[in-house]
Amino acid sequence: MSDIVVVGHGAVGIAVAVALSSSCSNIVLAGPRGTPESRMVFTSKGYINRSADILHTAIDRISHRAVIVSALKAFSIRDAASDIRRISNGKILCLSNGMNLEEEWADLSGEVEYGVLSMGFRKTGRSSVSTTEGFVYGCAGGEIAGLFGDSDIPFQEVAEIKEFRWAKWYANSIINPIGALSGLQNNKLIGAGLLPLITELSLEVSRLMPSHGSIVSGEELLAWLLKNSPNRCSMLQDVEKELPTEIDFLTGLCEKRLQGQCPASSVLTSLIRARTRVEKC
Repeated sequence: MSDIVVVGHGAVGIAVAVALSSSCSNIVLAGPRGTPESRMVFTSKGYINRSADILHTAIDRISHRAVIVSALKAFSIRDAASDIRRISNGKILCLSNGMNLEEEWADLSGEVEYGVLSMGFRKTGRSSVSTTEGFVYGCAGGEIAGLFGDSDIPFQEVAEIKEFRWAKWYANSIINPIGALSGLQNNKLIGAGLLPLITELSLEVSRLMPSHGSIVSGEELLAWLLKNSPNRCSMLQDVEKELPTEIDFLTGLCEKRLQGQCPASSVLTSLIRARTRVEKC
């Protein structure tokens, strides 16, 4: 098998690299330019419970061709695309959240196969993460199915990955900004009295969904997260660490495409942007 380069050394990247180490020995974890090269023992606890000795290096230091697994935040794809183009063997598997990512990949978009992660991830140290239950979703017969079929992240087949990506976008666009602003776990939002806001936001974001089936899938995923997921959403973790968020690729996409017709989405998007700007000052 070709070498596998997991691009993105945040919580998702570490967890994915560790999970793939259960079935692949040739894993490289690539950070941004300037990342010092070393071999490190990375550890995942919780749903993925494993440690692995993995080469960690800067993406621009990699010289060989490889299968690329992108665990990047959506806003980081554009900057990493030139390095990914240089080292990709033509197989780019994207696990990033959000929609409208084709614009970020630009001329590489035709080489990208998308998957969806439903797990929760939290970085607990420089080389450690905690994980909660979930799957990687993709199309049967694709590269993602082949790569994750024997890994520690179980693979679930979907008939149409684009519609399932929209379903994940639906759930994330609702749960992430509300979780980030309230500071609550996913399964604590309804108990905190936030159901009216969740309902209003659901009505707005559903207007961007491509089909009734994708709305049903999104509603099912949202309901499961609100009931069962103890995860503190990634946007909450980013806000707490004063990092950029993916709001423009989630709820902000609704604001952009439905200008003046989605008041709840606009308010939440503005609040996330304002909080991020204030914490940078």
